[in-house]
Amino acid sequence: MQSDDFVNELLDWANKHQVDDILKLCDIKNNSMNKNALLSLQSLDLSSKKLHLLPVFLFELVSIENLNLSHNQLKELPQEITQLKKLKNLDISWNHIVHNIDFLPSKIILNSAWNRPVNKKDN
Repeated sequence: MQSDDFVNELLDWANKHQVDDILKLCDIKNNSMNKNALLSLQSLDLSSKKLHLLPVFLFELVSIENLNLSHNQLKELPQEITQLKKLKNLDISWNHIVHNIDFLPSKIILNSAWNRPVNKKDN
């Protein structure tokens, strides 16, 4: 988790997708990131980022309690999301998730409204 490769990959991804929750932890002058702050990040807003897949680093941010994935293009929710043991609130609304998500722990407050199948025109 704390390797420089991981931090550099995360920083590049956050810049590409303009993820403010991550970018505010960055030292732009030194092109680095506060690793302790990253490890203690509790809320992450990835809404409206045009995501088709969740980034792998997400499952390593073990302090996340609130995760907003709404208004993306996700077709499924990977079971690896259960690695986020502190996750309390998950918003997956306005995606294309129609697969079973029963594997999510019952303690999670889930907003899954307005998920719909992908139309061939949407591809």
